[in-house]
Amino acid sequence: MNRLPWLGLSLLVLLPLGAAAQIAAPRNPTDTRPVSSPVASPAPTPTPVPTPAQTTQQLRTHPIQSQGPAQVVPPTPPATTAPLKVYDRNGRIVPGMQQAGPNRVLDTRTGRYYDAVPSGDGQRIKP
Repeated sequence: MNRLPWLGLSLLVLLPLGAAAQIAAPRNPTDTRPVSSPVASPAPTPTPVPTPAQTTQQLRTHPIQSQGPAQVVPPTPPATTAPLKVYDRNGRIVPGMQQAGPNRVLDTRTGRYYDAVPSGDGQRIKP
């Protein structure tokens, strides 16, 4: 039982020493790499500024090409999707069914409409 106070006291003494060891003077950034002076690049050549007369001459010789009124671009059709899978009450796929609306399917063989609920990747006919 006598060791616990000595352990706590020694930790309190060593804690400031550990913190002081982490705080060091900042290192010089060139200690780990060589110092190189930047190379002077040659001065860029000045470009001539066009005068207003040259600008209007270029506009007169190169008119804007017109294609007539703006053309209406038809929207792209949606990507084709796989036919809707319709499952019967027992979970088997029923061929020839089409979706007639939200939660409604049409049996194309008999012409009857059935209520359905979303089920996985298709519709399931309600019992």
